[in-house]
Amino acid sequence: MINRNKMQSAALALAGIAVLSVASFAMPAMKGKMMNGKMMNGHKMMSGKMMAGRERVMLMASPLAKNAGLQGAMGSSLVDVKNGTVSFSVTLAKGTSLPKGSVLEGWLSTAGKSTASMNDQKYGPAFGKKDAAAKPRAIPYALSTGALHRAGSRTYSGRFKIANSLMPYGAVAITLESDGNAGNYDPRPGTPVLVGMIKKTTMMAKM
Repeated sequence: MINRNKMQSAALALAGIAVLSVASFAMPAMKGKMMNGKMMNGHKMMSGKMMAGRERVMLMASPLAKNAGLQGAMGSSLVDVKNGTVSFSVTLAKGTSLPKGSVLEGWLSTAGKSTASMNDQKYGPAFGKKDAAAKPRAIPYALSTGALHRAGSRTYSGRFKIANSLMPYGAVAITLESDGNAGNYDPRPGTPVLVGMIKKTTMMAKM
């Protein structure tokens, strides 16, 4: 039996590194069971489905979503590992909206997966220096998939494609960017409000 209070505390303690600790947010975000289409965050939702190397990942509200009044938000992400595409769909709870000046942004993260290696630095260290290269390798990597656009009164969506497979990534997330991604904005992850883990069976799909 999982001690939910301990999980909640652990998640909040790791909040400073945003989506890089996405796995820590998954369990405490549950308000109901997420098995075989049972309750999740007060809504009846289907569990993730495998579709020949693609997976529909259900996104759960993180503990930090409450700070922005978005604890009732729900969403999903369709991840296609082989073709390097990911799409997001988010629906806010009735009567809620994004904080003024904020935007939602999608992310892929290596959280929960070990990907660091020296295989890609055969001809020299990243950033040109060994010490500079070592620091980012000690934490999971997060790749922005861009800001989501408004698709309806309470819905937001986004789509991303890269000319690489998504094999290294183990999680997807939606962050709330309170700087609006405007002007000289911070390109690093903002506050994670929705998170979901990509199943190992998807990541191991035949490439």
